[in-house]
Amino acid sequence: MLKLIKEKISSGMGKDIVWTFSIQIAIMLCSFAITKVLSTRLSVEDFGQYNVIKRSVQVLSFVMLAGVGIALPRYIPLYRKGEEPRSISPLLAASLTYIAGITLTVCLLCQGFSNEMQRLILGRGDSTLLFLIAQAYAFILAMAQFTYAYYRGIGDFKWYNGTQLCIQLAIILPLVLLPQLTATNVFASWLLITAFLVLASWTRELWLKHQSSLSGNKQTSTSPTSRIADELRIIVKYSFGRLLADFFLFSITAFPLIYISNTQGLPPTAYYSVGITFVTMVTPLFSFMGIILLPYVSECIARHEMAKASRLVNQLTSFYLLASVLFIAFLFLFTEHLTRILFAENYVAASSTTRIMIFSILPQAIYLLFRNPIDAVSLVPYNTINLGICLVTMIIAFNLCATLPQFAWSYLGVSCLQGSLSFLTWHLIKNNFTKH
Repeated sequence: MLKLIKEKISSGMGKDIVWTFSIQIAIMLCSFAITKVLSTRLSVEDFGQYNVIKRSVQVLSFVMLAGVGIALPRYIPLYRKGEEPRSISPLLAASLTYIAGITLTVCLLCQGFSNEMQRLILGRGDSTLLFLIAQAYAFILAMAQFTYAYYRGIGDFKWYNGTQLCIQLAIILPLVLLPQLTATNVFASWLLITAFLVLASWTRELWLKHQSSLSGNKQTSTSPTSRIADELRIIVKYSFGRLLADFFLFSITAFPLIYISNTQGLPPTAYYSVGITFVTMVTPLFSFMGIILLPYVSECIARHEMAKASRLVNQLTSFYLLASVLFIAFLFLFTEHLTRILFAENYVAASSTTRIMIFSILPQAIYLLFRNPIDAVSLVPYNTINLGICLVTMIIAFNLCATLPQFAWSYLGVSCLQGSLSFLTWHLIKNNFTKH
């Protein structure tokens, strides 16, 4: 058994898993530090607004990304590992064109409905400057996600993880150095830092491509414009459904805070956000395997080895279940103590609500395991359909709630639905490919 484990870890995929898991732990610790500083230095009301803006910006960002974050890790391995390898440059150009079009549309809608969008994104409609900063930051985050997706696609998980960690470490600095923290100067500083690091990453990639062309490794391109147009059609067809999936996914996290801030006020929103923060700080540890599974399953499809990928997913299910239960038990037992460490004494009052929401970790881990293999296997946006069902269910449930514990139970119920739908979808569609 030990020999088998060593062989798995020493394999290419095993090294990617160990590296990714290690960096994701470090990123989680950075998230802890950011939350601690902000919850300590901001008032309860300002911390509530910060959480509303953060979740709203994530929704905007992934709408601007337009599903490309899933498309690149799927198509880059297919292009590079297929029977007839081809250049990925037209694919990247088409993806950026698509993102630019969606981003322009989003920004026009934000300006056209400025008052309504300010209340949704900011938690209140009193700052045009902060509203513009939030939109710009959402676009830069989309570009960062585009960069991560590119590194996933080419299988460079060291740079995939390294760029994320570098950005997380960098955005801690202004929280410590700024003499006074406000939502405006926090997000403005994060905007500038993230933009600089994303630009640095792509400068490096362009330099490497230039060096490759000088060494004689040139790609033939008979009709660049035609290729980009062809790739754009492929990207739009595959990604548009995933655009809705990203919107639904992050709305499931953002909607509760937006709804509570509009119906209960910002202080209750701050208390409720403690539970969501506990969940969202742990679940990235479960997404790390999905990060690797999407390009891995895509390679298996290209090589007609789907049964191999299916066996790996089945083996990981038991591990995810066990790890989820252990995390839930630890967080449940030490909720008050961890709240004091990660937030501030004021937020211990939210412990009963937090304990309910902690159980969402298990179904969300199951969703995070299966979502990428589902997207790799099928062109049909099953994740979009499932998440749409979950979001509609959440909207209905929240409109029937009046207290924070009721909102917490609704969040848990929707998470259970989310995990169950993903589990069932994977087992229904994989049978069409295992025979290959």
